[in-house]
Amino acid sequence: MTLVLFFPGLTPTTYDAISDFVTTHKHAERRFSEADEVLGYSLAEAYKKASIYDWEVYQSGFMALTLALSDWAEEHYGERPGLCGGQSYGAVMAAVRAGTLTYADALLLMARSVQVEQDHFASQPEPIGCHFFYRLSYDTVMRLIEEFRAQGEWMELSIAFDASVHAVSARLEALARFEERVRQEGGIPFYTLDRAEHCSANARLRDRLADEVYGSVTWHDPEIPFISDVDGRLLTSGAEIRQDLLDGWTTPVHWRTIVDGISQGGGDRVWIPGPRNMFARISNRAFPTRVISPKTALAA
Repeated sequence: MTLVLFFPGLTPTTYDAISDFVTTHKHAERRFSEADEVLGYSLAEAYKKASIYDWEVYQSGFMALTLALSDWAEEHYGERPGLCGGQSYGAVMAAVRAGTLTYADALLLMARSVQVEQDHFASQPEPIGCHFFYRLSYDTVMRLIEEFRAQGEWMELSIAFDASVHAVSARLEALARFEERVRQEGGIPFYTLDRAEHCSANARLRDRLADEVYGSVTWHDPEIPFISDVDGRLLTSGAEIRQDLLDGWTTPVHWRTIVDGISQGGGDRVWIPGPRNMFARISNRAFPTRVISPKTALAA
């Protein structure tokens, strides 16, 4: 039996829901303390006040949290994963666990990337973003996208999870109207990021990150095979994973691709570290899935 450690994409959660783990658990204390040394400030204090729009702090805090949970799970259950992977931003955390990036380099990669990302999105002629929503079928989502394209709008599918969770990228003004159409069709809006995700509009950003950031850290060959969320392949070299993370900026994420990658790699059980989220629900439809949450760790 092969255990898969799967890191979720950035999941909005309140600090209050995780504060006890962040402030009292030894694994969290270690991960946050190490981050302080790299970032030059108290990550736990900054994370306490951050929103999902505070890119560097929220992403760094979320990475420290999820890696601490995976550290605890491996120690507590006495198991090591045979495969690892992640969705979107979670792929960076998977690269750390796989041994492709050191934790320090991953934090530096993130901080340096945020500077380029903010400059890129601020330079757009109009603000663009990515809207997440659920309870609409894939066919309905594609019909709505075509509806907006017929009006002359640029809009692309960014994420398709199972049969009902999706995200699209477009101008923020168009996304506000799209959110209303989601409600009219019986869907439920979730949240809107102030940046586009996994779409062709990020091609220039991907190239800038490759030129300005990704060469500033060291990419090692992984100790654990890494499942690509771009095409589902098992990646076994640092160069492959580096390119995969870059390609993720312009490639829509499809959950079926991840499921196929887990199956082809021989994975049959999944651990998902982090606050409770939709990933555990949809993963459990294909594989026995264990959520490694702050509540789980504190209760053990």
